[in-house]
Amino acid sequence: MNHSDLLLQEIEAADIITIYRHVHPDCDAVGSQFGLFNWLKENWPEKQVYALGREKCTQGHWPETDEVSDETIRKSLAIVLDTANTERIDDERALTAAKVIKIDHHPDREPFGDIRMVFDDSAATCEILTELLSGTQYPISRNTARCFYAGILTDTLCFRTSNTTAHTLKMAALLAEHDFSIPELNRKLFDRTISEFEFASYLRSAVRFSENRNMGYVILSQEELNSFHLKGSEARNYIDEIGHISELEVWCVFTERISVKGIYDGSLRSKHVSVNDVAERFHGGGHKNASGVKDLTETDLTDIIQQLESKAGIAV
Repeated sequence: MNHSDLLLQEIEAADIITIYRHVHPDCDAVGSQFGLFNWLKENWPEKQVYALGREKCTQGHWPETDEVSDETIRKSLAIVLDTANTERIDDERALTAAKVIKIDHHPDREPFGDIRMVFDDSAATCEILTELLSGTQYPISRNTARCFYAGILTDTLCFRTSNTTAHTLKMAALLAEHDFSIPELNRKLFDRTISEFEFASYLRSAVRFSENRNMGYVILSQEELNSFHLKGSEARNYIDEIGHISELEVWCVFTERISVKGIYDGSLRSKHVSVNDVAERFHGGGHKNASGVKDLTETDLTDIIQQLESKAGIAV
């Protein structure tokens, strides 16, 4: 049985389906979640379908998540998207469900769930879902296609990452056939207000470079975040602002926790070398060219910067 048929079999057998994504969600996390949610509701209106998660994605405009009881989750088929390990699921109750399906494109470091559909050669979970759902007889709507396209577009940094393949572009083209406005979607995902533009300019001015200048990073304090009225997750979403420097192989943004002085979370990006192995040593994870870390002490911060500088130094 192929993966599309297996997924369809599990969906058709379930009366209740709960859908999850990772903490600090990006557009691939929420795009895959709400795209799948739309597809399920449009094709099986009689089923109870819920999208769960406590944190919000600050890029673009996404629906609110649902609130459901523990008992509802226990009776459900749980589909966990874009999440490599259980610690990063943005609702720990997912693992109490009657059955759990993991669909992801990150390396399968923690193979949780009853059924796993993990394809780490894919650039985005939205790319995987596009292929899976296209392999069924049930149509993909314009709204679903728009969600999936947003996830692919952002997780590939507008098709610039090294894991962007012919298959990635083929799936994006298939979605583009659903007649949503690609220019409008790009504006909603990437346009900035004046205050956001001012912060982006500040971020660029705050970049520190390694000695050989192929690794760059920004460390933002509580005071700096407060002065721009930003949460740490919102500030880290600006990481692409420093990703266009041709000399950089690795770049990062670290933000101090608003609630805890001296503790930092971070976003890591690279062009060629892997950064997820470094992230995994510092309470995080992700995929080769884009990962996140959390709960860094100031000592951790010094260590991870040194390790990433070494990584940048071995770039081809």
